[in-house]
Amino acid sequence: MATMIITDSTANLDASVLDRFAIKVVPLNVHLPDVVFKEGELSNTEYYRRLREEKFMPRTSQPSPADFLTLYKSLRPEDNAMVILISSKLSGTVQSAQLACEMFAGHERIKVIDSYSAVMGLGFQVIKAAQMAAAAKTTAEIEKEIFTLRDKMQIFFVVDNLEYLLRGGRISQLSSFIGSILKVKPVLNLADGQIGLYEKVRTHQKAVDGLINRLKQDIQNVHEVAVVHVDAQDEAELLAERVKEIFPHPIISHVNPVIGSHVGPGTLGLIYY
Repeated sequence: MATMIITDSTANLDASVLDRFAIKVVPLNVHLPDVVFKEGELSNTEYYRRLREEKFMPRTSQPSPADFLTLYKSLRPEDNAMVILISSKLSGTVQSAQLACEMFAGHERIKVIDSYSAVMGLGFQVIKAAQMAAAAKTTAEIEKEIFTLRDKMQIFFVVDNLEYLLRGGRISQLSSFIGSILKVKPVLNLADGQIGLYEKVRTHQKAVDGLINRLKQDIQNVHEVAVVHVDAQDEAELLAERVKEIFPHPIISHVNPVIGSHVGPGTLGLIYY
């Protein structure tokens, strides 16, 4: 008996990690004025070049239930699957996976988990599940550990331009703060699966300092750290150097188009647990 680990493309996992653990990825969709593509079919470099130069506002959409059903049907009769996905408050991907599960005759062998997260917040959970599956842990053991990890996950980020979040409708819950945060650089977080305002500061540098200060507060209980960025490699490397003064081996992760479209180029963040 084996446990297949399934996630979606917003986990931003390197091909080497996917290959090592045979993790299956269901891509989300990006809708541009002239084309619709599955995340991963267009390079991040080309995508963000177009986003910066052409000034379009892309749409994104979840995979179809059929995309998940295809993977479910590939399971051997003795196998299980754990499906760990982007927060249901950010995407309908969890719903698609659950609908596919209802359509699958062996649905009792499928466990769909809402990560309450995205990017490496999701990625860290998927890696942990894959490591445990490789060690022949049961699905119940894996699920328990993922729920614990999910509760520990911390996600903080600074956007370069709030326009993307505003136009994408991803900060409607912050409407009472919009007037004030447009005049400053807010530090945002992802809590309980949705975007919230963590702190308001005057400058971008102070916002980045805020990321480091929060990590310092939590460092005694930190096991993994990811520096994430949207088409801002140089700034991410500078942030990673500061992180190394606190935590020796941070990961640097370039955010893919689906999440990058909503937070916008220039976004920097820290994700850790």
